Amino acid sequence: MSCGSVVERSELTALTRRSEARKRLVRRHLRLLGGEFAGTAGRRYQGLLDVYHGETGLRIDPAAAAALDRAWREILRADPPPDYPAGAAYDKCQPLVLRELAAERMFDRFFAPAAGVPGVRVRADEVVVCPYSSTVLLEEAVATLAWPGGVIVCPEGFYKSASIHVEKCGARIVTCPATVDDAFAIDPESLARCLAEHRARGDLCGVLLTLPGNPVVAHYSRHQMAVIARVLAAAEVPIICDMAFDRMLAAHIPIAAMTADTARGPVRLYDRVLTITGNSKGYNAVGPCKFGAACSGDAEWLARIQERLTVTFQRESTHLVRVLLENTPRTYFRHNRKIMREQQDRALDLLAGINHRAGAKLVRPLGSAQGMFLTVLFDPDLLVAAGVGSGAELEDLLLAGAGIDSVALDRTGSSRLGVRLNVLAPRKAPGYENRGLIEELFDRLDELLRELASGRGYAEVLAARGLLPLNSSVAQ
Repeated sequence: MSCGSVVERSELTALTRRSEARKRLVRRHLRLLGGEFAGTAGRRYQGLLDVYHGETGLRIDPAAAAALDRAWREILRADPPPDYPAGAAYDKCQPLVLRELAAERMFDRFFAPAAGVPGVRVRADEVVVCPYSSTVLLEEAVATLAWPGGVIVCPEGFYKSASIHVEKCGARIVTCPATVDDAFAIDPESLARCLAEHRARGDLCGVLLTLPGNPVVAHYSRHQMAVIARVLAAAEVPIICDMAFDRMLAAHIPIAAMTADTARGPVRLYDRVLTITGNSKGYNAVGPCKFGAACSGDAEWLARIQERLTVTFQRESTHLVRVLLENTPRTYFRHNRKIMREQQDRALDLLAGINHRAGAKLVRPLGSAQGMFLTVLFDPDLLVAAGVGSGAELEDLLLAGAGIDSVALDRTGSSRLGVRLNVLAPRKAPGYENRGLIEELFDRLDELLRELASGRGYAEVLAARGLLPLNSSVAQ
């Protein structure tokens, strides 16, 4: 997946790599010390609490799991379905059965997603698929439009590792600010200015969107989506949209379903947008049951991506993905959204409790409380007094001082002093996700904030653990 020569890495990718390196160092150090952390009222907690990861902790639908068991036994007995051994359905490069299922079950919201939005019916020949991960599709899609020294515009608040995928192709991310309020939505005016500036410079490769959002899910009305669509259509550049989290929302208008009115007439965004998704989040697929899918009305763009997809499907994995998609009912998504909503409500109650006890608004949520993540902003005056001046330092303080492993917003192109927390599936070890740990999470946070409010600073908290702060020349 080489993309050519790579230009000097930007501060964003350097920040991401420093974050990962620092986390490895601090985690190892804390584990050697025994890793005990304080909660309120004298409570003590053992080990690090991982709310950094992106797993949901939810299981595959029971009916789908039973069907997968039967399918695996069929494979082992060499008793596959009639269309398994040959033909286009199980083609090893682009299995038709998966392209059809993706169009029908993963891109179904493109058709009439909201009143007044006719949308499009996605066809199988407008879909490309890849084994295991949608991240592969993301990288290859970026590679088809990026060039060394070029720019990909991303609205503030994108996937935490996006810069690495973009800069692998020699391009760099330029961030346009989101709305200044806590809605954290795409700001059409900011986006338009950024696109116009880089188009004038001649270095604009395209746009990379994360819709629904990660780290922050923002709510968009039909009118807001129409305004964003007009801005994107006017820019006349290719657009990649990461739509991995759409099944976590009860309602979602895909940007590719919009038609924009422009001076040259209506523009169907579907012909300019490549939408990428996978089944690891919505369907909670694991191992060989995972795959990625992308759709667009731009046949030439799809062909270029398909040429780059050199890793082929095994018929066994194609069959398992097929069985998972065919046997997961729509009620499964509604059930999971209910779990997420309840968990988000509990997290918001716990945040409110922290503020109530402090007598001040020390923490507040960003965006719409949907999905698996809750992004939290911290009182800037409290952080300044504690000597915390960046998201990286805040992330470091939470890990060293409370054992909370989080994602700083600066890794997502935002300068706001906040972190992303996986409130759906806190865990102390992979595979041991436990929604009940949410109380411990916010109790640890409550106690750390009390320490900061009492006058302890970032450097002092780290010194108590035998660590130097990030701004120390030997902290790394």
